[in-house]
Amino acid sequence: MKKFLISVVFGISVLSFGQINGYADENGFEIDETNQSLINEAISNEESNRDYIDGVIRMFEDSDSAEEFNASLNESLTVLNSYDAEQDALLEEYKADVAESVDPFYVEPKSKIGARSSVTPANPVYAAAIAAYNKGISMVKKKGHNQTAAYMKHAIISAENYYWNPTWKPSTYVNKNDSWAKTVDGEELMTAYYSRLKKEAFSTGKKSGSFSGSYTFLSGQLHTALRGVSYTVTYMKQANGNYWTQVKVTDIFDFKWELNGYDGNFEVGFGNNYCYAMQRAGFIIPYKIEVIHEVSR
Repeated sequence: MKKFLISVVFGISVLSFGQINGYADENGFEIDETNQSLINEAISNEESNRDYIDGVIRMFEDSDSAEEFNASLNESLTVLNSYDAEQDALLEEYKADVAESVDPFYVEPKSKIGARSSVTPANPVYAAAIAAYNKGISMVKKKGHNQTAAYMKHAIISAENYYWNPTWKPSTYVNKNDSWAKTVDGEELMTAYYSRLKKEAFSTGKKSGSFSGSYTFLSGQLHTALRGVSYTVTYMKQANGNYWTQVKVTDIFDFKWELNGYDGNFEVGFGNNYCYAMQRAGFIIPYKIEVIHEVSR
């Protein structure tokens, strides 16, 4: 979703590559052909799905039969692939929206560029803008919002790519089961999806399932780094009554112009709108953020 940047003023001056093998777990359950195809599709579409699917397979190790194992896995993979298709379409929509509004300060026509040189021509406007943007990143870090700063840095297109490869795009930024993943899939987000999980499980009698949804963080670094996110959850009930959940949270790093300065907050509005200007100039590029987390609750 569109970002609401931290309150600062910038101051301008067990997987193989590509697929999971048919063997699944210690019980000897095999992944059926349909699920194998869905797995290959998911990993081909997004590399981080390898980690998510690995967690899902381990989650279903205690299934009572191969049929139950594959049925649960199929539901999870079907929801995952549908979810990813929606997120990819959203990213392409944002990128197309940005491409229409990009007003580059300095890009030579291809007819004048000719063969690529080992020297990238100087671009004073790019250099000054990136210097100010990096100063903003440093100020964000001083606020203690290190993940926000990391996301900002990841969006920068290098001077070389800006001149020679303007179609360059950042890779998906992935966090898996680290401190940031634990923060994202913390009490706030869990409260949003856990009621649905328990309602679904209790009303249907299912001990496992998968679903997707969305949520908006309202404060702190979760607000500045992510704000509006989408998520997909796979769950399985354990013998002790807890639920083991595998969660993937997705966001698009992207900015829009805010006319009202975020409800009168000049600093936040200025920071956001400066990032929007950077994006419009083609100096920072929208990309996908993914956070993967598994936990028993």
